[in-house]
Amino acid sequence: MNVLVLHGPTLQFLGHRQGDPPGLTLAEVDRRLAEKARALGQVLRTVQSNHEGALVDALWEQRGWAEGVVLSPGPLAIGSHVLRAAVSASRVPVVEVLLAPAKGRATAHRRSVLKDVCAAHVAGTGVEAYLEALERLARAGSRSAAARTTKTLGRAPEAGPGPRSRAGKAPASGGAERAPPRAAPVPAPAPAPAAARPRSTPSGTPAPAVAPGAGKTLGRGAPPPPPGTRRPGAGLTRAEVRARIADRLAGRLTPAGLATWARGEWVALQRGAAVEAGQRDQLEEVLQALFLAVQPRAALSDTQLVEWMAALE
Repeated sequence: MNVLVLHGPTLQFLGHRQGDPPGLTLAEVDRRLAEKARALGQVLRTVQSNHEGALVDALWEQRGWAEGVVLSPGPLAIGSHVLRAAVSASRVPVVEVLLAPAKGRATAHRRSVLKDVCAAHVAGTGVEAYLEALERLARAGSRSAAARTTKTLGRAPEAGPGPRSRAGKAPASGGAERAPPRAAPVPAPAPAPAAARPRSTPSGTPAPAVAPGAGKTLGRGAPPPPPGTRRPGAGLTRAEVRARIADRLAGRLTPAGLATWARGEWVALQRGAAVEAGQRDQLEEVLQALFLAVQPRAALSDTQLVEWMAALE
Protein backbone atom coordinates (compact mmCIF):
# COMPACT_ATOMS: atom_id res chain seq x y z
CA MET A 1 0.00 0.00 0.00
CA ASN A 2 1.36 3.43 -0.94
CA VAL A 3 0.90 6.00 1.83
CA LEU A 4 1.49 9.75 1.62
CA VAL A 5 2.42 11.38 4.96
CA LEU A 6 1.78 15.13 5.21
CA HIS A 7 3.22 17.15 8.11
CA GLY A 8 1.70 20.61 8.41
CA PRO A 9 3.09 23.98 9.58
CA THR A 10 5.42 24.28 12.61
CA LEU A 11 5.75 20.50 13.02
CA GLN A 12 9.49 20.80 12.43
CA PHE A 13 9.52 22.34 15.93
CA LEU A 14 8.45 19.05 17.54
CA GLY A 15 10.56 18.46 20.63
CA HIS A 16 11.41 22.14 20.94
CA ARG A 17 8.01 23.30 22.19
CA GLN A 18 6.76 23.44 25.76
CA GLY A 19 4.80 20.31 26.59
CA ASP A 20 6.28 18.08 23.86
CA PRO A 21 7.42 14.64 25.04
CA PRO A 22 11.22 14.48 25.52
CA GLY A 23 13.07 13.21 22.47
CA LEU A 24 10.08 13.61 20.14
CA THR A 25 11.36 15.25 16.96
CA LEU A 26 10.05 15.21 13.42
CA ALA A 27 13.05 13.10 12.39
CA GLU A 28 12.18 10.55 15.08
CA VAL A 29 8.55 10.50 13.93
CA ASP A 30 9.65 9.81 10.35
CA ARG A 31 12.04 7.07 11.50
CA ARG A 32 9.36 5.28 13.50
CA LEU A 33 6.88 5.67 10.66
CA ALA A 34 9.35 4.04 8.24
CA GLU A 35 9.82 1.08 10.60
CA LYS A 36 6.07 0.62 11.02
CA ALA A 37 5.46 0.92 7.29
CA ARG A 38 7.97 -1.85 6.55
CA ALA A 39 6.25 -4.11 9.07
CA LEU A 40 2.87 -3.42 7.44
CA GLY A 41 4.15 -3.76 3.87
CA GLN A 42 3.57 -0.10 3.10
CA VAL A 43 5.61 2.36 1.04
CA LEU A 44 5.85 5.92 2.37
CA ARG A 45 6.39 9.34 0.83
CA THR A 46 6.69 12.20 3.32
CA VAL A 47 6.14 15.94 2.85
CA GLN A 48 6.50 18.66 5.49
CA SER A 49 5.59 22.23 4.68
CA ASN A 50 4.67 25.42 6.47
CA HIS A 51 2.55 26.47 3.50
CA GLU A 52 -1.05 25.44 3.01
CA GLY A 53 -0.77 25.46 -0.78
CA ALA A 54 2.19 23.05 -0.75
CA LEU A 55 0.11 20.45 1.11
CA VAL A 56 -2.74 20.89 -1.38
CA ASP A 57 -0.27 20.51 -4.25
CA ALA A 58 1.10 17.30 -2.72
CA LEU A 59 -2.39 15.81 -2.49
CA TRP A 60 -2.97 16.64 -6.15
CA GLU A 61 0.43 15.59 -7.49
CA GLN A 62 0.48 12.26 -5.63
CA ARG A 63 -3.14 11.35 -6.42
CA GLY A 64 -2.11 8.68 -8.92
CA TRP A 65 0.38 7.06 -6.53
CA ALA A 66 -1.06 7.32 -3.03
CA GLU A 67 -3.59 4.75 -1.80
CA GLY A 68 -3.94 6.39 1.59
CA VAL A 69 -2.90 9.61 3.35
CA VAL A 70 -1.78 10.37 6.89
CA LEU A 71 -2.35 14.09 7.47
CA SER A 72 -1.07 15.97 10.50
CA PRO A 73 -2.35 19.48 9.71
CA GLY A 74 -1.05 21.21 12.82
CA PRO A 75 -2.55 24.72 13.19
CA LEU A 76 -4.37 24.36 9.85
CA ALA A 77 -6.83 21.94 11.48
CA ILE A 78 -8.87 24.75 13.03
CA GLY A 79 -9.40 26.96 10.00
CA SER A 80 -8.08 25.72 6.65
CA HIS A 81 -11.14 25.43 4.45
CA VAL A 82 -8.84 25.24 1.42
CA LEU A 83 -7.18 22.10 2.81
CA ARG A 84 -10.61 20.78 3.71
CA ALA A 85 -11.76 21.20 0.09
CA ALA A 86 -8.66 19.36 -1.16
CA VAL A 87 -9.16 16.46 1.27
CA SER A 88 -12.84 16.28 0.33
CA ALA A 89 -11.87 15.98 -3.33
CA SER A 90 -9.38 13.18 -2.63
CA ARG A 91 -10.45 9.69 -3.73
CA VAL A 92 -8.30 7.89 -1.15
CA PRO A 93 -8.85 7.56 2.62
CA VAL A 94 -7.27 10.33 4.69
CA VAL A 95 -6.55 9.80 8.40
CA GLU A 96 -6.08 13.00 10.39
CA VAL A 97 -3.51 13.04 13.20
CA LEU A 98 -4.12 15.60 15.94
CA LEU A 99 -1.21 16.09 18.34
CA ALA A 100 -2.81 17.19 21.61
CA PRO A 101 -2.51 16.32 25.32
CA ALA A 102 -5.03 13.85 26.71
CA LYS A 103 -7.16 16.54 28.35
CA GLY A 104 -7.42 18.48 25.09
CA ARG A 105 -8.03 15.71 22.56
CA ALA A 106 -11.81 16.04 22.46
CA THR A 107 -11.53 19.81 22.09
CA ALA A 108 -8.99 19.48 19.26
CA HIS A 109 -11.29 17.08 17.43
CA ARG A 110 -14.30 19.37 17.78
CA ARG A 111 -12.36 22.37 16.50
CA SER A 112 -10.95 20.61 13.42
CA VAL A 113 -12.64 21.68 10.18
CA LEU A 114 -11.33 18.47 8.58
CA LYS A 115 -13.27 16.12 10.83
CA ASP A 116 -16.18 15.67 8.40
CA VAL A 117 -14.06 14.92 5.31
CA CYS A 118 -11.44 12.55 6.77
CA ALA A 119 -11.97 8.80 7.00
CA ALA A 120 -10.68 8.67 10.60
CA HIS A 121 -9.03 10.77 13.31
CA VAL A 122 -6.31 9.85 15.80
CA ALA A 123 -5.41 12.19 18.67
CA GLY A 124 -2.35 11.75 20.85
CA THR A 125 0.75 13.36 22.26
CA GLY A 126 3.48 11.48 20.42
CA VAL A 127 4.50 9.24 17.59
CA GLU A 128 1.95 6.59 18.61
CA ALA A 129 -0.78 8.68 16.99
CA TYR A 130 1.03 8.50 13.66
CA LEU A 131 1.58 4.75 14.01
CA GLU A 132 -2.10 4.19 14.79
CA ALA A 133 -2.98 6.13 11.63
CA LEU A 134 -0.83 3.75 9.54
CA GLU A 135 -2.54 0.75 11.15
CA ARG A 136 -5.99 2.15 10.36
CA LEU A 137 -5.04 2.61 6.72
CA ALA A 138 -3.70 -0.95 6.62
CA ARG A 139 -6.97 -2.31 8.03
CA ALA A 140 -8.98 -0.25 5.56
CA GLY A 141 -6.84 -1.56 2.72
CA SER A 142 -7.33 -5.16 3.85
CA ARG A 143 -11.10 -4.72 3.98
CA SER A 144 -11.14 -3.22 0.49
CA ALA A 145 -9.04 -6.09 -0.89
CA ALA A 146 -11.31 -8.67 0.76
CA ALA A 147 -14.39 -6.98 -0.67
CA ARG A 148 -12.89 -7.00 -4.17
CA THR A 149 -12.01 -10.70 -3.84
CA THR A 150 -15.52 -11.58 -2.66
CA LYS A 151 -17.05 -9.66 -5.53
CA THR A 152 -14.80 -11.45 -8.04
CA LEU A 153 -15.56 -14.92 -6.62
CA GLY A 154 -19.28 -14.20 -6.85
CA ARG A 155 -19.23 -13.59 -10.58
CA ALA A 156 -20.64 -16.23 -12.93
CA PRO A 157 -18.00 -17.77 -15.22
CA GLU A 158 -17.97 -16.38 -18.70
CA ALA A 159 -19.19 -18.64 -21.47
CA GLY A 160 -16.30 -20.05 -23.51
CA PRO A 161 -16.26 -20.62 -27.25
CA GLY A 162 -18.28 -23.56 -28.58
CA PRO A 163 -16.78 -26.69 -30.19
CA ARG A 164 -15.04 -26.10 -33.48
CA SER A 165 -14.26 -28.36 -36.41
CA ARG A 166 -10.75 -29.27 -37.50
CA ALA A 167 -10.93 -26.42 -40.00
CA GLY A 168 -11.50 -24.00 -37.12
CA LYS A 169 -15.18 -23.35 -37.93
CA ALA A 170 -18.11 -24.08 -35.64
CA PRO A 171 -20.16 -27.02 -37.05
CA ALA A 172 -23.66 -26.22 -38.24
CA SER A 173 -26.73 -28.15 -37.03
CA GLY A 174 -26.84 -31.76 -38.22
CA GLY A 175 -23.01 -31.98 -38.33
CA ALA A 176 -22.69 -30.51 -41.83
CA GLU A 177 -20.44 -27.55 -42.29
CA ARG A 178 -21.97 -24.44 -43.72
CA ALA A 179 -20.53 -22.94 -46.83
CA PRO A 180 -18.74 -19.72 -46.14
CA PRO A 181 -21.00 -16.73 -46.73
CA ARG A 182 -20.52 -14.93 -49.99
CA ALA A 183 -18.87 -11.59 -49.52
CA ALA A 184 -21.21 -8.69 -50.09
CA PRO A 185 -20.26 -6.38 -52.94
CA VAL A 186 -18.43 -3.27 -51.79
CA PRO A 187 -20.35 -0.17 -52.88
CA ALA A 188 -18.50 2.40 -54.92
CA PRO A 189 -17.47 5.41 -52.90
CA ALA A 190 -19.84 8.34 -53.08
CA PRO A 191 -18.53 11.41 -54.90
CA ALA A 192 -16.89 13.88 -52.59
CA PRO A 193 -18.69 17.17 -51.94
CA ALA A 194 -17.67 19.99 -54.17
CA ALA A 195 -15.97 21.82 -51.33
CA ALA A 196 -13.76 18.78 -50.62
CA ARG A 197 -12.83 17.87 -54.24
CA PRO A 198 -9.25 18.52 -55.35
CA ARG A 199 -8.84 21.71 -57.34
CA SER A 200 -6.32 22.28 -60.04
CA THR A 201 -3.72 24.98 -59.93
CA PRO A 202 -2.82 26.91 -63.06
CA SER A 203 0.12 24.52 -63.53
CA GLY A 204 -2.23 21.55 -63.59
CA THR A 205 -1.07 20.14 -60.23
CA PRO A 206 -3.99 19.13 -58.01
CA ALA A 207 -4.33 21.42 -55.01
CA PRO A 208 -5.00 19.93 -51.58
CA ALA A 209 -8.62 19.38 -50.68
CA VAL A 210 -10.26 21.85 -48.35
CA ALA A 211 -12.51 20.37 -45.69
CA PRO A 212 -15.97 21.91 -45.40
CA GLY A 213 -16.00 24.78 -42.95
CA ALA A 214 -12.18 25.06 -42.83
CA GLY A 215 -10.98 28.58 -42.28
CA LYS A 216 -14.31 29.75 -40.85
CA THR A 217 -13.85 31.43 -37.50
CA LEU A 218 -16.70 33.95 -37.39
CA GLY A 219 -18.98 33.37 -34.40
CA ARG A 220 -16.60 31.10 -32.53
CA GLY A 221 -15.28 32.13 -29.15
CA ALA A 222 -11.49 32.37 -29.04
CA PRO A 223 -9.89 30.02 -26.52
CA PRO A 224 -8.83 31.74 -23.31
CA PRO A 225 -5.17 32.76 -23.15
CA PRO A 226 -3.01 30.76 -20.77
CA PRO A 227 -2.43 32.04 -17.23
CA GLY A 228 0.02 34.89 -16.90
CA THR A 229 -0.43 36.32 -20.43
CA ARG A 230 -2.24 39.52 -19.43
CA ARG A 231 -0.50 42.82 -20.06
CA PRO A 232 2.65 43.46 -17.98
CA GLY A 233 1.94 44.83 -14.53
CA ALA A 234 -1.77 43.98 -14.61
CA GLY A 235 -3.01 41.72 -11.85
CA LEU A 236 -5.80 39.16 -11.75
CA THR A 237 -9.18 40.81 -11.12
CA ARG A 238 -12.60 39.66 -9.99
CA ALA A 239 -14.01 40.77 -13.35
CA GLU A 240 -11.65 38.42 -15.20
CA VAL A 241 -12.67 35.45 -13.04
CA ARG A 242 -16.35 36.30 -13.54
CA ALA A 243 -15.76 36.41 -17.31
CA ARG A 244 -14.17 32.95 -17.29
CA ILE A 245 -17.06 31.52 -15.28
CA ALA A 246 -19.49 33.15 -17.72
CA ASP A 247 -17.64 31.50 -20.62
CA ARG A 248 -18.01 28.15 -18.85
CA LEU A 249 -21.76 28.66 -18.30
CA ALA A 250 -22.22 29.69 -21.94
CA GLY A 251 -20.38 26.62 -23.22
CA ARG A 252 -17.46 28.57 -24.65
CA LEU A 253 -15.12 26.97 -22.10
CA THR A 254 -15.12 23.35 -20.96
CA PRO A 255 -15.05 22.38 -17.25
CA ALA A 256 -11.52 21.00 -17.71
CA GLY A 257 -10.45 24.18 -19.49
CA LEU A 258 -11.76 26.34 -16.65
CA ALA A 259 -10.05 24.12 -14.06
CA THR A 260 -6.72 24.26 -15.90
CA TRP A 261 -6.89 28.04 -16.13
CA ALA A 262 -7.90 28.40 -12.46
CA ARG A 263 -5.08 26.15 -11.26
CA GLY A 264 -2.51 28.10 -13.27
CA GLU A 265 -3.72 31.39 -11.83
CA TRP A 266 -3.83 29.97 -8.30
CA VAL A 267 -0.23 28.74 -8.57
CA ALA A 268 0.79 32.16 -9.91
CA LEU A 269 -0.81 33.84 -6.87
CA GLN A 270 1.01 31.47 -4.53
CA ARG A 271 4.23 32.64 -6.15
CA GLY A 272 3.42 36.30 -5.56
CA ALA A 273 1.73 37.35 -8.82
CA ALA A 274 -0.09 40.70 -8.88
CA VAL A 275 -3.77 40.74 -7.96
CA GLU A 276 -6.61 43.23 -7.62
CA ALA A 277 -6.03 45.31 -4.50
CA GLY A 278 -7.57 43.81 -1.37
CA GLN A 279 -8.95 40.75 -3.17
CA ARG A 280 -6.14 38.17 -2.85
CA ASP A 281 -7.82 35.95 -0.24
CA GLN A 282 -11.17 35.86 -2.04
CA LEU A 283 -9.61 35.19 -5.44
CA GLU A 284 -7.44 32.40 -4.02
CA GLU A 285 -10.56 30.81 -2.52
CA VAL A 286 -12.62 30.89 -5.71
CA LEU A 287 -9.71 29.69 -7.89
CA GLN A 288 -9.19 26.79 -5.49
CA ALA A 289 -12.85 25.83 -5.77
CA LEU A 290 -12.76 26.06 -9.57
CA PHE A 291 -9.73 23.85 -10.14
CA LEU A 292 -10.85 21.28 -7.58
CA ALA A 293 -14.22 21.09 -9.35
CA VAL A 294 -12.81 18.53 -11.81
CA GLN A 295 -13.00 15.99 -8.96
CA PRO A 296 -16.43 14.30 -8.78
CA ARG A 297 -16.87 14.96 -5.06
CA ALA A 298 -16.09 18.68 -5.49
CA ALA A 299 -17.92 19.31 -8.77
CA LEU A 300 -19.74 22.65 -9.01
CA SER A 301 -23.24 22.93 -10.46
CA ASP A 302 -24.28 25.82 -12.68
CA THR A 303 -26.14 27.30 -9.71
CA GLN A 304 -22.99 27.23 -7.60
CA LEU A 305 -20.99 28.84 -10.41
CA VAL A 306 -23.56 31.64 -10.55
CA GLU A 307 -23.24 32.07 -6.78
CA TRP A 308 -19.46 32.41 -7.12
CA MET A 309 -20.00 35.10 -9.76
CA ALA A 310 -22.32 36.95 -7.41
CA ALA A 311 -19.77 36.71 -4.60
CA LEU A 312 -17.18 38.35 -6.85
CA GLU A 313 -19.32 41.43 -7.58
